[in-house]
Amino acid sequence: MKESTCVRKWALLHAICLLALCVFALPTAQAQLIQGGIDGLVTDTTEAAIVGAEVSILNEATGQVRETTTGASGNYSFATVNTGSYSVTVRSDGFQVSTTTGVVVSQNNTTRVDAQLEIGQITETVTVEASAATLQTDRAEVRQEVTETTLRNVPVPLGRNYQMLFVTLPGFSPPQNAHSVPTNPSRAVRFSVNGTSRSNNNTRIDGASSTNIWVPHMTGYNPALESIETVNVVTNSFDAEQGLAGGAAINLQIKSGGNDVHGSAFEYHMNHHFKAYPYFSNRESAKPKYINNQFGGTVGGPIKRNKWFYFFSYEGTRESQFAQRFIDLPTEAMRFGDLSGSPTEIYDPLTGIQDQTDGGYARDRTPFPNNMVPTGRIDSGVSNMIHNSAFPNPNKAGTGSLALAQNYVADGSTTFFRDTVDAKTNFNLTNT
Repeated sequence: MKESTCVRKWALLHAICLLALCVFALPTAQAQLIQGGIDGLVTDTTEAAIVGAEVSILNEATGQVRETTTGASGNYSFATVNTGSYSVTVRSDGFQVSTTTGVVVSQNNTTRVDAQLEIGQITETVTVEASAATLQTDRAEVRQEVTETTLRNVPVPLGRNYQMLFVTLPGFSPPQNAHSVPTNPSRAVRFSVNGTSRSNNNTRIDGASSTNIWVPHMTGYNPALESIETVNVVTNSFDAEQGLAGGAAINLQIKSGGNDVHGSAFEYHMNHHFKAYPYFSNRESAKPKYINNQFGGTVGGPIKRNKWFYFFSYEGTRESQFAQRFIDLPTEAMRFGDLSGSPTEIYDPLTGIQDQTDGGYARDRTPFPNNMVPTGRIDSGVSNMIHNSAFPNPNKAGTGSLALAQNYVADGSTTFFRDTVDAKTNFNLTNT
């Protein structure tokens, strides 16, 4: 008993130590996958490195500030930087202050901002506007981004699924719908990348994998289109941090709040008047009714200015339709064994001689007279099924020699109601 108690105490102590180690390691964790980064080199006009220069970055939307100093080689680095637009300010004694505005940080990307300080008073400031990099030099991976601007301005098919825009990216096969609503309520689509298996893709939402464990080629959850800030897609030369992907590593980032309150509202409507007849519908009746509405909105703002922010998104989907399709059913006569209308002879399966020299087919078979199968020769299970009241009779003149093709029109009403909620909060713990 004492030994068992001692073992449990040691296990508890190890668990506490491991948890503490994880907590203290968090500030230095390189979560490049979820966020971005800012790196740079600080030099003087002779291109000599400036050691100990103070570098600060300011998020222009939230007012959050982070600070660091340059190392022995004049380099500085900010890891795990939230996406957005930043101002980078560099200060050092004996030099003018340098400020670079409009520095865009995107997900899974390192933005480089070098600064060359000029000799002068620290009260003097030189301000420049950042320009977009023309060549990716810090990473070897092949990646694309679907930005909020694209999500907002490019037409998306009915359902407003961001995955439908992957058809615009190189290497992607056209996305296709799959599975029933109970199996795939998010209505995720399947696709393959660069010829790999459709199960070789991995999708993360703010760093958390969204794999459907039952159907791994589909995502388990799709956020509302209005709540997505950016979609980063890596298709080649993956960094080790990506993992779990051989085709594409897809990283979604949900929007964040800022110092100003922003919101949006939307509604999209589609009905059968805007659509053609469904392919399998009965053209002799009116066009089947179909109504689809998607509506919702977003709101984001500060809980505490420059420190704590919130974002909330809601999307409602209301789809109702009257569905139709054609089915082939046996006629009333055929259910009782009357196959006389068939041009093909119906043989008694209990007759004939098996001939192994003739492909294994029986010979000398005896046909049923007039192609009438005796009632006693019909399997009782089959008889119960085809004479069950739930098994309907044809309700339409069919086509073909036996009038079997498309001789029944099935119809019924279906509904698909879904509510999607996305919420996010950001809190700035320290300025380092």
